[in-house]
Amino acid sequence: MTGSHIEREDKFDVEADFIVPDVTALLAPGAQVTARSEKLRSHYFDTAALDLLRADITLRRRTGTTDVGWQLKVPHKPAREEIRLSDEDNSELAAQASRGSPVPDELERLLFGVTRGQPLAQVAVVTTERSVHRLLDVDRTLLAEIDDDNVHASVGGEVATAISWREVEIELGHGDEQLLAALGTLLCEAGARPATSGSKLARVLGAAAGDQPTDGAVRGAAGPVMAYLKEQQRVLVAGDLALRRDQAEVIHTTRVAARRLRSTLRTFDRLFEEDRATALEGELRWYAGLLGQIRDRQVLRARLERLIDELPEEMVLGPVRARIDTELGKEQTEHWKRLQSALLGQRYIDLLDTLACWVADPPLTDEADKPVSLLPKLAGRADRKVSRRLQRATASGNVELLHSARKAAKRARYAAELIEPVAGKKKAQKLAERYEQLQDLLGEHQDSLVSAEVLRRLGAKAGTTRGENGFTFGILYARELQCALSVRERAHREAAK
Repeated sequence: MTGSHIEREDKFDVEADFIVPDVTALLAPGAQVTARSEKLRSHYFDTAALDLLRADITLRRRTGTTDVGWQLKVPHKPAREEIRLSDEDNSELAAQASRGSPVPDELERLLFGVTRGQPLAQVAVVTTERSVHRLLDVDRTLLAEIDDDNVHASVGGEVATAISWREVEIELGHGDEQLLAALGTLLCEAGARPATSGSKLARVLGAAAGDQPTDGAVRGAAGPVMAYLKEQQRVLVAGDLALRRDQAEVIHTTRVAARRLRSTLRTFDRLFEEDRATALEGELRWYAGLLGQIRDRQVLRARLERLIDELPEEMVLGPVRARIDTELGKEQTEHWKRLQSALLGQRYIDLLDTLACWVADPPLTDEADKPVSLLPKLAGRADRKVSRRLQRATASGNVELLHSARKAAKRARYAAELIEPVAGKKKAQKLAERYEQLQDLLGEHQDSLVSAEVLRRLGAKAGTTRGENGFTFGILYARELQCALSVRERAHREAAK
């Protein structure tokens, strides 16, 4: 049986003689603190390349007095989400272990995009002697838990290593961030320090879990660019895990990450080997296209719902909402199935492999070693392209050129984000905001045209279907065309500035 919960915690390093301070002063009268001891044993699993840890993911099987079973922790900023698989069906887990896979199939499938098919094996064993301090409100609701841990860990390999330390972590229950901060301050006043490692496993593996060369090791102009690419790769991988859990809400952020990757390869093309950059950009375009088919329908359904809400009730004739929801819902479901199929395909895994290789060993040119002052110059090309395309689009009235200008504004915005460490926060943010405003303006034009075409199609079908009426679709169609015209006029004024 699988379940999950959001885990919000802060970790602290402490000395062996550290004493957890009295926290009752932070609680309301009548609240109480209970204490108990427990011993936990956790077996951690990862690939040989530590792909899970690099993605800020940990997988473990825990035994002990409480909190037993399989636990998968994934990023959920500013917290983490813990996915649990209990040991209720021991026969199934035993059968999987007998096939040579100690990790349950359900978790292996979930992590397939992160591991890219590489086997998961035990990488460390951690034993924790824990003193648990539970902070209970007057109604005995759990506000927070302070765990005082004595940790003993071992790592296998050619040379087995063992390490011991003590740490304290605060995990929020029903308390708020203010309580978490106050407890953290109290611990630090007693001698604790914010933890240097994000998890026990990261501390155990130490240098073995360190990042591959990125902004810290790549010098010159390539440094900030590779840091940006790495962050977008992380978002893409996090999106993969969520998509395999049928969480369609991550479609947008995952698609944006793919777009940012593509944009960076094009704007800063002089830093990368042309053939390899072109090949990667093409595969990212393919994947973003799959995501886009779903995202476009998500946006369109919300847009049309809003437009219908704005109409007087007497102007909504027939089952307009039902027709829109049925047609677009069906299309969205079909594209979702195609995406899920692609996530299991070799082409997609090859894309993830390629991205991982780029992060580890980017195919840089000699220009990548030039000073970071090169980056604003390359970003400036994107800025000039926006101006040229907008001028041509407004002068000709060509809607395709307007769409092209929007894409250029998007690339210029991403470039401005990337050069912030070089150009300065104030200047970069000002540029990014200007491009975002233009992107939103031209995006409204594109959305209205796409919406109008869908309304025309659905209206024609409604007009020939018994019990339906094309009247409302026609009104909305006309409004969307007027919206597009209004945006073109605003874009013309923008180009004249």
